[in-house]
Amino acid sequence: MATESQQTVLVVDDDARLRELLCTVLTPLDCELVQAGSGEEALTALLQRKVAVIVLDINMPGMGGFETAQLIREADELASTPIIFLTGQADDGDLDRGYDLGAVDFLLKPVSAAVLYAKVKALLELDRSFARLRSEAANLHEQQMQAARSAETRQREELALTRRRARLAAIFTEGSLDLASLEKTIVTELSQMFGAECLLRLPIADNDWHDSFSHTEADRTSQQPQTWLVEHLVGRSRDVTPHGSVLVDELTARGEHVGYLCVGRTDGRAFSEVEAVLFRGVSAAAALALANATLYRVQAEYAAVMQATADAILAVDASGAIRSCNKAATALFSGHSDTLIGRSIVELAVDADRDRLREQLDVTLAMHQEVSLEMAFAANARRSVDVLITLSPIGDSADLHVAVVVHDLTEIKQAQLVISHLASHDPLTDLSNRRQLNERLAELARQKERGKLAALLYMDVNRFKSVNDTYGHDTGDELLVEVAQRLRAAAGSDAQVCRIGGDEFIVLLEDVPSMSVAVAAGNRILQLVQEEPVRCKNVTLRPSLSMGISGLGASAHTPEELLSQADLAMFESKKNRLDECVLYTDLIGSRHKGKVDLRAEVAGAIARSEFRMAYQPIVNSSTGALFGLEALVRWRVGDEEVPAEEIISLAETAGQTGPLSRWILARSFEDYASLGRSDLKLHVNLSPDHVLEAGFVDDLIGAQRDNRILPENICLELAELTFYGDPVAARLALRQARSIGFNLAIDDFGIDHASMTNLLHVPVDWLKIDRTFVAQVHEDQRVQRLVRSQIALAACMQVDLIAEGVENQKQADWLLEAGCVLQQGFSYAHPIEATDLAAEVKNWATFRTNQGTGEG
Repeated sequence: MATESQQTVLVVDDDARLRELLCTVLTPLDCELVQAGSGEEALTALLQRKVAVIVLDINMPGMGGFETAQLIREADELASTPIIFLTGQADDGDLDRGYDLGAVDFLLKPVSAAVLYAKVKALLELDRSFARLRSEAANLHEQQMQAARSAETRQREELALTRRRARLAAIFTEGSLDLASLEKTIVTELSQMFGAECLLRLPIADNDWHDSFSHTEADRTSQQPQTWLVEHLVGRSRDVTPHGSVLVDELTARGEHVGYLCVGRTDGRAFSEVEAVLFRGVSAAAALALANATLYRVQAEYAAVMQATADAILAVDASGAIRSCNKAATALFSGHSDTLIGRSIVELAVDADRDRLREQLDVTLAMHQEVSLEMAFAANARRSVDVLITLSPIGDSADLHVAVVVHDLTEIKQAQLVISHLASHDPLTDLSNRRQLNERLAELARQKERGKLAALLYMDVNRFKSVNDTYGHDTGDELLVEVAQRLRAAAGSDAQVCRIGGDEFIVLLEDVPSMSVAVAAGNRILQLVQEEPVRCKNVTLRPSLSMGISGLGASAHTPEELLSQADLAMFESKKNRLDECVLYTDLIGSRHKGKVDLRAEVAGAIARSEFRMAYQPIVNSSTGALFGLEALVRWRVGDEEVPAEEIISLAETAGQTGPLSRWILARSFEDYASLGRSDLKLHVNLSPDHVLEAGFVDDLIGAQRDNRILPENICLELAELTFYGDPVAARLALRQARSIGFNLAIDDFGIDHASMTNLLHVPVDWLKIDRTFVAQVHEDQRVQRLVRSQIALAACMQVDLIAEGVENQKQADWLLEAGCVLQQGFSYAHPIEATDLAAEVKNWATFRTNQGTGEG
């Protein structure tokens, strides 16, 4: 196996025995011997290795020796390889050609072993000599190149050092250089300048330090360079002191300590004396630059704060003359600083406050104490501005003696006015609120010995909740604002108009001559508020108010009584749908007390089954046949019958509408089942609260199954109020009841704006024309047109109609002719008590005469 330094001899001959003989002769030369049997093999061998000598036979079949030598000489890397030609005979032409091809010798066969050995050995020694010369020349060239590179590197380093010194000088002379940028620049530039790690340590608050580091990319010891520098700087470790590879300098400027600067080489290379001198010079320049940057930062911070503050800041001398000011001062007083400089601060005060300001300025100068006071200054356009002025003495300055801070109180004063106004006024309508009303009522109560009356009108907007639910709260707010404006205009400037709740308003009339005059004023206000529709967003609404009135010094003796009585009178107006002001009376108070007592009895009455049922016949007006029965609840307390509408109202206020509705379902289904008349329909009124209960459908199914009646025979009547609270939940529950088989009817159809909407979402079977339309249908053409539209709507919707409250034959005839066949009312029959129901149904005649009085 040839080694990397071993020489190679290539023996080329087509005679294998001769090749072996030649190689045997050359073996003692300690070289690698490679054989080739043809010119082609010789070229292949030369491509695979470097050869020192080639022994080449001239006469070979195929590619001869001369051709092979020609190709070898054409390769640059083989052009100088010595060739010894072998031949059996040689003439002068062969010799000339061989030497032209670079042959170093010709040997005739048979070849002398001694001659071949001597010639190859000489050529190998010559090759080794040439190799040594080439190596020595290359080494010499490399040394020359290294010397040149070193000189160039030194020149570049010197140039870079000169440039960095110049750069540092330029940087350190920049008076506005940012402190953080300067710290980074110092450690970076010194690290590059000295080829070392750099540490800059500056003092900060609480005797602590802020360190900035930079390092080179040279080899580092296993110890972190930052820790290593800190240890050398503070001498924390024993035997650790600054030495030749570390330079430390304490930074001082203008007699004050600035910090420390340290550079160190972790590879142990020492700094030269020139570098040490340069480091001390750079440290002194760095200290001065750091001191300047710190001072500049402090000055810039103070200047920025002074200019950015919204308060006017002025510096004045002992005479009060303004020496400097910030932007807020120029904006407040003149708009230009040059118009302020030199003026007296006293001149800026209004005339009434100048003497006081001059006096306080003298006190501040004499006592060296800060003082604050409120006064008025004349600002731009000579307008008066309330300000809080603070006078503060300024140190030991020879010129500037007082700093004046002027705080504009305009916004605070305005905010105080706004807060005061909001505390006593409603934010939506800007009317007086309950607090202001109570204060005025308390004052009137204290003055009641004057013997004059004060009337309080209490009102709310009817069906206001439905406006919010249907059109949104923005529309509701617009309606309230318009009502408030109309009330203010109608009541006049002498009356106090208040909003005390969501849709509740109060008008307080003072010094009224009598309550009759106050009632007349209330009716006038109602008329003015309600006479014109209100345009809100994309809908037009006609405002409707219920109003009650009470008098302080008449029926009421305290503000509490006054409010309570007017509230009760207002509810009396709402209950009876009165379009007039209702005056509180003792009778209203008595009824209210009775209702309070009855309200407490509702739950017990349900548990004791003290309620009873009556049934209003529904008649086919064309044939006189009985079509169905409407279940009506009754309650007798003592000798008095409680009106049906009051029963529902009492149950609502007592929170018992759900239990009462369940009782009505169970009792009416039981009474209907006992009749055994599946040809008749049973109409039952539902409580809105009961419909929204989770168990509503289960209550229906339970009552129906308990009495074994078909759900198709039951019609559930719904008031529009059912859909006010949660219309989606109510519609879902009713659709479920409809899917089971129960019929649905909308009661009092046409008296509420939401009827059409509900027809879209609830699959009703019946519409009931309200008694308010029926009462006038035989004599009022406008009402007739409305009822005809309801009948047409029912036909379009493919639902049936029932007219309620039919009290005479004219009404019945007109309705029948218009297409409303099913009717109920006193014209046909009064409600039938449950105990008489079976007999009355059995003996039903085509037409019954009206009997007594009762509910239609």
